[in-house]
Amino acid sequence: MSGKGVLGIALGVVLLLVAAYYVIPNPGKKALKREQLALEDVTSWRIGTELSRNGRPAVLRGHSAICPDKEHIVESSMGDFAEYIRVGDDVYYRKNRYEWVKGTPGPDLFAPLPMPRPCLSDPGEPASKPPGGAEQLRLALETDIKEGHIDKGELKPNRGSPCREWTIMRYTTTDKLGSYTACLSETDNLPQYIRAANDSFNISFEWNPSVTIEPPDMNSPGKAPTPP
Repeated sequence: MSGKGVLGIALGVVLLLVAAYYVIPNPGKKALKREQLALEDVTSWRIGTELSRNGRPAVLRGHSAICPDKEHIVESSMGDFAEYIRVGDDVYYRKNRYEWVKGTPGPDLFAPLPMPRPCLSDPGEPASKPPGGAEQLRLALETDIKEGHIDKGELKPNRGSPCREWTIMRYTTTDKLGSYTACLSETDNLPQYIRAANDSFNISFEWNPSVTIEPPDMNSPGKAPTPP
């Protein structure tokens, strides 16, 4: 066989492998697409976030919501605390004080950590727009599906409901390789927890729980916040 013939066969094999890569469904991408669809049916949730430094908790955050426009956040961070309640377009907050303030807080109310807000709108957002929090999460997952390398992990027990771990790796906007592991429920495809590669950052999820969120009593002297 001539050299051209061998080259032609080799090129054909390469093209076949490339075509197979794009034609054969990627199980990781399919899992994230199922997660996207499952999040569309969520009506309430609790999300716990923990950031550790040198093996010790540095930031603890509890976030609960009733979609599309009620949410309650409590955060403790290195001796500070902050709390936020939103009911419709009314927002109340406090930081390192018992008295509440009604209005829009500054950007430094909470630690600068990821804050997923599935199925939530933004305060003052027109009803004709897709809910801002839901859209942000949808776009983040869409980017992971398109650009991420997704590896299938083990089946893990989690509060009586097994979930499958998937490790997602992709380059971020700062050209750094971002990596996290999401454990998706085998029952409803919703995430049960997310962990950073070094286990310093963890998020846990509870979906469709019974949640009560009411405006605070502005005339009460108040007390220290408790996680929602």
